[in-house]
Amino acid sequence: MTTTRTKSTTQTSTLTKVVYVSRKVQADFLAILDTYGYFPEDYAKRLINDVRVFLDEEVIDRVKFVWTQPNSDYVLEELEYIVFVAGVGLADDPSGGIRYQLELANASFHVRVTHNERWKSMSEMEKDEIREDLQLKWSSAGQLNYSGGNWINDRTYSKDNYGLSRKHFTR
Repeated sequence: MTTTRTKSTTQTSTLTKVVYVSRKVQADFLAILDTYGYFPEDYAKRLINDVRVFLDEEVIDRVKFVWTQPNSDYVLEELEYIVFVAGVGLADDPSGGIRYQLELANASFHVRVTHNERWKSMSEMEKDEIREDLQLKWSSAGQLNYSGGNWINDRTYSKDNYGLSRKHFTR
């Protein structure tokens, strides 16, 4: 038996662009794995699959790698990737910049995505069709405490006017 599904995105991205920029996020994520060892490599592969599905379906506008104090919402560090389209002439920086920090070695590490308006306007049936391609179970998360820190724009990953802008939160 064969099943088919019609993709209903707005087509501002292409799979080639999504794969290109998500490979840079993948490299950052694997650097976090190598540096801190919070999760197994299989988890990293499944996570990157899901990020690619979300980006290809154009249903998220942010991906966040968040370090918090254990059992707390107090953010110690964060890498936030913001999706952009039509970013003419933007840089395409190399991935990286993940350095060991002693205060993060025992921190709690989380990955979050922020769904966009397209996702919010989809029916549950449409969302379930996308969920079928995911390899991890995603759920809602609570608010985070960013008091007392600073954000900087540190990298841009782009291809043909599509990409991710990486912001870095630190204390």
